[in-house]
Amino acid sequence: MKYVIDKNNEKMKLMTYSIKMTGLDVKPKNGGSNIKAKNVKIIDPKLRESYIKQRVNKKIDKVIEFMVSLLNDEDSTDEDVGMVLDELTKLKGIIVNKYKEHMKKSDYKALLTKLIIIEEEFKRNYNQKLFTNYIQNSIYEEVVEGRGR
Repeated sequence: MKYVIDKNNEKMKLMTYSIKMTGLDVKPKNGGSNIKAKNVKIIDPKLRESYIKQRVNKKIDKVIEFMVSLLNDEDSTDEDVGMVLDELTKLKGIIVNKYKEHMKKSDYKALLTKLIIIEEEFKRNYNQKLFTNYIQNSIYEEVVEGRGR
């Protein structure tokens, strides 16, 4: 499908044509414009790569913010840690299944490597946090010597 905007028409309708194109399917946000579309196909390789990087980096930033809040929070549980790790696994799956064919190999490998490094660092920092909490909360009994009768 190819859409063309007819500028001469006041209502700005989209004209549809049946043309086979290969590209990345995107569901746009329809806010504030008169043109509403259910699906847009990005064909330009540079635009596709830019869109994918922007989208994945936003998700990575959200996951990292959640990780930092878990590491700083004393009341975090193993379920929260599992949620973060599941979210990272989900993001890896999205990159592998949805974006792999639309990316350069170097960018693809760089993103997966970045996610793996983030996951390993989070695990290491969380284990360090658990260890320091264990050390701080362990009970030391002091032996007080005094007069005994």
